[in-house]
Amino acid sequence: MLGSCDIGKLVRYRLDIAYHGANFHGWQRQPNLRTVQGELELWLTRLLPSGEAIAVTGAGRTDAGVHASGMVAHFDTGLPLDCGTFLHRLRAALPDDMTVTRVSPVDGRFHSRYTAIARTYEYRVTDCSSPFDRDRVWTVRDPLDADRLGDAATLMLGRHDFSGFCLAVSKKDDNHCSISQSSWEKTGDQFVYRVRADRFLHMMVRLMVGTMVDIARSRWPASRMSDILRIGDVRLCGGAAPAHGLTLVAVQYPPSRREAAISVEINDAGPFLD
Repeated sequence: MLGSCDIGKLVRYRLDIAYHGANFHGWQRQPNLRTVQGELELWLTRLLPSGEAIAVTGAGRTDAGVHASGMVAHFDTGLPLDCGTFLHRLRAALPDDMTVTRVSPVDGRFHSRYTAIARTYEYRVTDCSSPFDRDRVWTVRDPLDADRLGDAATLMLGRHDFSGFCLAVSKKDDNHCSISQSSWEKTGDQFVYRVRADRFLHMMVRLMVGTMVDIARSRWPASRMSDILRIGDVRLCGGAAPAHGLTLVAVQYPPSRREAAISVEINDAGPFLD
């Protein structure tokens, strides 16, 4: 059950969220547009009897059309919650293209964005058209070379300046990111790209995938990826891969409260979600 309606000391709650991005204008609230953050804030405010206007902070901002199976957010309230009961009520209220998979109390030093230490995305591509995958998988008409995809992905590993894989208007003073996983796997008729990094620049994953797909179509050598990193010119990239093939699958945090507090490092660039 919900606790007393008397507002006391603020308690922070973590939300684990999944959503199908097709009908959302991205994560971030925008006037007169349907967004994931906006829907969450609407229903949290309605369901809490305290009258609080709830503000939700997400692990980052996904663009319009991008999906998530592992988004994380947090909100503060002065009303203590029975998390199991509240989760059931929240899931029943939310629209059918989004859900909350967990509600849990967290230390006040937890911050869904700034204490995150890594984020993982998956991008799905196929060269075999299927009507069942059209809103989750990018269908490419040309045959794709799996070896060329793998060679291109390996070049992304490590710490680099990713200015060349970021829209010019989104670039910051520091565009360095550390990628710890960058690999393609063939699953049935799909090529699945999995990438994990400490932060992502705006459009970074989609620009990387678009370029790698052009490499797999033999338009460029795999070394094109290294050239873009070295030169830092986004005009050398292939076109950005469509949003609907991209899914945020995980946000990773330090394992203990002490480490979470230590890990907070806010810089001007800030971690973006593609």
